[in-house]
Amino acid sequence: MKKSLVALLLALAMILSCCAYAEEFTPRTVLTNSDGTSMDLPITTEPVTFTVMQCIRDTDATTLSPDFWYVKKCEADTGVHMEYTQVNTSDWSTQTNLMFASGDYADIIIRSNGTIDTEMYGVDQGIIIPVDDLLQYMPVLKARMDVDPAYYSSIIRSDGHMYGFPKAADDGTRLGNGWFINKTWLDNLGLEMPDTPEKLLDALRAFIKEDANGNGDATDEIGYEAVFDEMQNNIPSMWGIGERNEHFMIDDDGKVIFTPFHEHYREAVEFMATMYAEGLMDPATITQDSNTKIAVYNQNNIGMATCHRLRSMGWDVLLEDMVWLPPISAEGCQFQCSTSIGAASEDCYLTVAIPEDKLEIAAKWVDYLMCDQSMYETFYGPEDNIWSWNADGKCEIGPAGDQGVMEYSMGVNGIYYLPSFYYNETFVQPDYRVERIEYMAYYKENGCLQKNPSGILSNAVSLTPDLAAEKTQIFANLETIYDQAVADMIMHGVTDAAWDSMISSLKAAGADRYVEIYQNAYDEYLAK
Repeated sequence: MKKSLVALLLALAMILSCCAYAEEFTPRTVLTNSDGTSMDLPITTEPVTFTVMQCIRDTDATTLSPDFWYVKKCEADTGVHMEYTQVNTSDWSTQTNLMFASGDYADIIIRSNGTIDTEMYGVDQGIIIPVDDLLQYMPVLKARMDVDPAYYSSIIRSDGHMYGFPKAADDGTRLGNGWFINKTWLDNLGLEMPDTPEKLLDALRAFIKEDANGNGDATDEIGYEAVFDEMQNNIPSMWGIGERNEHFMIDDDGKVIFTPFHEHYREAVEFMATMYAEGLMDPATITQDSNTKIAVYNQNNIGMATCHRLRSMGWDVLLEDMVWLPPISAEGCQFQCSTSIGAASEDCYLTVAIPEDKLEIAAKWVDYLMCDQSMYETFYGPEDNIWSWNADGKCEIGPAGDQGVMEYSMGVNGIYYLPSFYYNETFVQPDYRVERIEYMAYYKENGCLQKNPSGILSNAVSLTPDLAAEKTQIFANLETIYDQAVADMIMHGVTDAAWDSMISSLKAAGADRYVEIYQNAYDEYLAK
């Protein structure tokens, strides 16, 4: 009798659960997009299950359980059941390497912020399959890709095939960090906006010596605040050097340059050394991490900063006093900001574990996630919660912002393909993205953007596995030499001996070969 009662209660619970499921997710029969494409649902009426290895950022509190809103919604719409293995970014390489070595492959791999070597696991080993032929089942994605084929050329591998479905969320702001200066302090001291490196040094000198914040203490102001990578990436801009962490740029003639070998690079390092020697920068900039820097930012007592933007970055307090610093150019040079390109990245992969007769369903499931409604639900969760469609038919985030999306959905960890033309047609940019768009427009108007974006080398060119491994090993040695030498010269001064020692060490470590690898790849990219 007890067993019968238990069985009855369990059955009742299952019925109620199914009713709640159906009530919460009334399956949609069609999804229509802003470009007129549409998808009929469900994808399949027969039971289909795929296993998915999904990368999730370490900082995101997402649990892909069967009860997770996003998981239930996708299954209700498509009829496809997904069994997720969730892996944090910090553990991604270890877990994917173990999976590939084991022979027990997930059907679908979604890397988000992880990496997958498709030259190795696709072109060479055939574990990840080409997806070009599957686009015939994906009208939503294909229509978007057909508008700008160059946008996804970055994910065509050495054999001419595409092994990963593309991902993009491109708002069109393809520049590095911005420069900001304390306008309140300039006004307090009667200073004009600096427009040369020398005038910038003079402004920083005044900031730390003349009680710029007006509190009666002429010793508590901080001139320049950053972390080392930000400083070394931005200061060279004044000498026409579009520096970035990889230490390469492409000049106007299409020549790849190892940036420390640029004719004006020493002047940029000497500028940083002057800031350090005269106390115009926080000395902790050489060694501190971003969290420490942010704590200083929030004290709102700095004269200059280089950062991504002011809004929604955890230091909104700087909005009270800081303004965008117009481009500063050294004599005979043109300020140049390192820029990226609009390019897709690989994000979602199918493996040989999927039976051939199920490949069409897998492709349609990915295409479902590319529909407008699905993409914004992937980003922000249920409609009319964090986001909604406005009167113009665009996705618009509510006044509370996008905090809390991980309670419902995947955020940046999910699948979506939004090149800039499509992103801006379907999405209302929040104020912090508008801020970046304005900076981009200003730099473009003032001729500060690279003619040949250096981001092509990191986002678009393809290297074979052997060349990629060689490049990575060379760069590891170059970076160690560069970081030690430049930090030492900033703290102790730039001498002929120190400079020549760094240059010779970089050459001996393979800087010329590093350039050669990228130059050949860039030339091949242009020839496509």
